[in-house]
This record gives sequence, C-alpha cells and structure tokens, in this order.
Amino acid sequence: MSQSALNTIDNFRLSGKVALVTGASRGIGRALAEALAGAGADVILNARDHSRLEETAKFIRSETGVRVDTLVADVSEPDFPEVLDNLVSRTSGKLDILMNNAGLNRRGPSLDFSSEDWDFVMDVNLKAPFRVAQACAAYMIKQGGGKIINTLSLASRMGLATVPAYSASKGGLALLTKTLAVEWAQYDICVNGIGPGFIRTDMNQAIQDGFRSRWVVNRTPMGRWGETFELAGAALFLASPASNFMTGQVVYVDGGFLAGSNWMIQE
Repeated sequence: MSQSALNTIDNFRLSGKVALVTGASRGIGRALAEALAGAGADVILNARDHSRLEETAKFIRSETGVRVDTLVADVSEPDFPEVLDNLVSRTSGKLDILMNNAGLNRRGPSLDFSSEDWDFVMDVNLKAPFRVAQACAAYMIKQGGGKIINTLSLASRMGLATVPAYSASKGGLALLTKTLAVEWAQYDICVNGIGPGFIRTDMNQAIQDGFRSRWVVNRTPMGRWGETFELAGAALFLASPASNFMTGQVVYVDGGFLAGSNWMIQE
C-alpha cells in the first residue's frame, strides 16, 4: 500500500510501545520519560534513587494512565542486563524504545584529573550505554525493530575545559551511535542521539550563576539556557515511526550554540 504524508501526525503516537529510560528520576531523563508516556508508551523508569524514581513514576501514572514500572539499579553494574531482563520478562516481555540517558560528570583540570574519576565517568557514560544497548537490542531483533536514542552533549562536538572524561565519554558515545546504527540497521533498529545544549539541570547547577552562566547566555544565539521539556519534541521524533528512515544521526537542541563561533558578547 502506498504511503501518504497526510497521516504523518499518527506516526508520532507510541501506543502499544514499551520504552526504557535510564537516569529517569529527574532532569533530562524525567522529561524524556514524560514525553514518551504522554505519547502513549508504557515506560520502564530506571535510576539509582528509589524515592525520586517513585515520585516520578507516580506523577507519570496519574497524568497519563500508561503502565509505569520502576527499576532501581545502577547501569554501570555488571548485572544490570540481567536485572533488566528479569523485569521485562515479568511485565510486557518486550522493549521497543531505549532512551540511553543515564550519565554523570566530574570536573577538574586535566593535569590533575585522577584515574579513579576518569574510570568512573567512562564506566557510566560510555561502557554502560553500550551494554544497555546490547541488552535492549536482543529484544528488538526478536521483535523486528526498535529505537535507541543516546543522550549526548555539546561536548560530543567541541572541547570544553575541565571535563576531560565527560568530553571523551560523550565523544565516544557519538561514534558508538554511528557504529551501532550501521551494524543494526539490518534489524530495523534505528540508533540516533540527542545533543542537549546548556540545559538547566541539577548536574550543571554549579555553573548556572555568575560569569560562567553569562558566558553560556552570551554564547548562545537564543540568549538563554534551555529547559528540560524543550528536549521532548526531538526525543519523541527519534522514538517514533516518524523517524524510521533516520539512523546514525545526532539532533542538537542547543539554542543555536553550535551554529555560531562566538556569537556576541553583551555587557
């Protein structure tokens, strides 16, 4: 049957889909989970903080009516794939969408950056997303396809001072996104990324005031920080059938940050 663009809006609906969102208890992860649930997907929320995770789950259930399961676990632990498999087996038995969002940062001058901090950041931001993607892809291959969306960063494209491990991990995740996209396209698994600009979250609260915040605002053509809910549209697009012919790409939601060189300096 021929396809028409007249029903494109229907391709953004996720009813009947099951999505795993890692790092879902707050910030960007919570916004992504809300976006998918709002479009009709049942969601599995993962994070390490039980109380925050349950609060998020309660809110999504009450606002959307979709099924919400919680998985309190650390994505960097070796047994995470097994813990995930046990939950999926007890519930829907399938996974259609992975929002590979869990991540963290450690700041410090590169000359003094410790091996312990380096390994910690790389384990959570690069090794864990790969292992979680492997676990979810096993379900998606059996089901005939799926969507994997990795949360990247401006640091995937440019150097940022005092975050050497974070930048290396996000740069690596950007190339891993492309590698998995090429390899798993044969299974109809689309692998893409979202690259948030400077978004107000707990993780970057330390730079939301003073000189560094002014630098962000002045350097961003739209002249402000972004909010977590402003990532929802890109996430929904990449998770939905509307992006079925798109893989190996990164959508940057950054207020124009990467489009300019220095933009302008305002007093």
